[in-house]
Amino acid sequence: MTLPAINSLANMEYMLYGGASGLNANTPSYMNGYMANNGLYGNYMYNPSLYNNAQANGANSTENQSVNTGTKGTASQSTASAQDLKTLSDYYAKELSPSESLASAVIMGGAFGALSMHPRLITHPWNSITTLKEVNDMFKGVRVDGSDMNKLWRENNAVMRDAYFRMHKAAARSKSKLNLIRQRYTKEEYTRLKNMMQQALDSKDINKIAEASSALERAYVNNGRIPRAWNKIKNFFGSKSEVPTVASRLADTKAIEQGAKTLISDNKMSFTKALKKGGGVKGGIFFAAIELFMNWDKIKTAFSKDDSTGWKQVGQTTTKAVGNAIGWAAGEAAGVWAATALGAKIGTIFGPGIGTVIGGIAGFVGGSIGMWLAGKATKAIVGQDVADKVTANNLTKTPEGQTQLLSLVSQKVQSGEKVPENVIFSANKILAGMEQA
Repeated sequence: MTLPAINSLANMEYMLYGGASGLNANTPSYMNGYMANNGLYGNYMYNPSLYNNAQANGANSTENQSVNTGTKGTASQSTASAQDLKTLSDYYAKELSPSESLASAVIMGGAFGALSMHPRLITHPWNSITTLKEVNDMFKGVRVDGSDMNKLWRENNAVMRDAYFRMHKAAARSKSKLNLIRQRYTKEEYTRLKNMMQQALDSKDINKIAEASSALERAYVNNGRIPRAWNKIKNFFGSKSEVPTVASRLADTKAIEQGAKTLISDNKMSFTKALKKGGGVKGGIFFAAIELFMNWDKIKTAFSKDDSTGWKQVGQTTTKAVGNAIGWAAGEAAGVWAATALGAKIGTIFGPGIGTVIGGIAGFVGGSIGMWLAGKATKAIVGQDVADKVTANNLTKTPEGQTQLLSLVSQKVQSGEKVPENVIFSANKILAGMEQA
C-alpha cells in the first residue's frame, strides 16, 4: 500500500477514534492490522462527537479543513523531530543484528552435528531405528554396574563409543537402501563384519575391540551408483582406478592397525589433543569465511556512504570473523574433551546409544557455544555494525522508509515484544504527523 493510501486510512481512523489510533495496540488501525488488544497502552473508544461534527460541517468546512490540515501537518512534522527519526533509526539498526540466545546456539550446534556426522539418520531413519535393538544387544551390560561391558565402557570410553557407532552404521547399511553413494552390504559382508565385532567384544580385549572398530571404519566404502559412474568417467579419460570394495579394505591390515592405535590413544584425551583431533582450526577458518561472506553486503553498504565508514565495517567484520574462528576451535576442543571425560557416565546411565550420540555431537555443540561467547565478546569490542546504522539512517530520508521504520515497531508491539517507551513515543509522534499531513 502506498503512503498516500496509508495517510487516507490514518485520517479516517483519526476521525473515528479521536486521534487515539496508531501504535496504541488497543486501537484497531492499519498499522496494527486492525486488531485490538486491551490493557497494553491504553483504551480506545469511538468518538461520536468528532464523527458527527465532521458530518455536520459537511462541504461547508471542506476548504477550511484542507487548509487546517495542511497547517496541522506542518506543525506535526516539526514536532516529530530529527531526534524522533534517529530514535527509530537506532532501534531498527539494532534489530538488523539480533543477539542469538545460548539455547539456539546449542540447538543449532546439535542439529549441525547430527546432519554432518550422521546424515544417515536423516536419509535412512527407518534403517537407523530398526537396527538399534540388534546393536544394543551386542553391547548389553553397559548399564549393569560391575559387568565386564560396564567396565570396558567406563575405562575405555572413546574406543567403546566408536565401536558402537561403527557397528550401528554397519547394521543400518545391511538393510534396503537407494545405493546412490554406498551399496547395501551383502549378507556375507555384513555377517563377516558383525562376527568380527562380536568376537572382539566377547574377548573383552580393548585392543581387539579397537581393531574391529577400525576394520568396520575401513570397510565403510563409497561404492554406490554415483561413485561407480564417476569411476567409469575417469577411466574413460585414461585414469586406471577401481572402486574400493569391502574385501580390499579389510585386507589392508596395516591401515587397520594404525587406526586401532589412534583409537586407543584417544582414551587419554587432553584439551590440546582434542584441539588437533577435532579439526577445530579448519572448522574455525570455515566459520570465519562464512562470517566474511555473509557480511559482504554490509561492507558494500558501508562503502556507499564513504571510505572511512567502509573500512570501519571491514574492521568490524574481520574482528568478528577472527572471533568466530577462535571461538569455534576452542569450543569444539572443549566439547570433544568433555565428551571423553563424561562419556562413560552418560553411557552407563542412559545407555550406549545415547552416550554415543551425545559424544558424537559434543564437539559441534561446544563449537557453537564457543562462537556464541566469542560473538558476545567481539560485539562488545566493535559495537553495532556501522552498515546497519547506514541502512537504518537511509530509511529516515523517504516517506516509504519512515513507514518501514514504523512498521517494525508496530510488528514488535503486536507480537507482544517489549519495545522501549522512547521508541513508542517517537513512533507515535511521527505517525501523528503522517496522519495529519
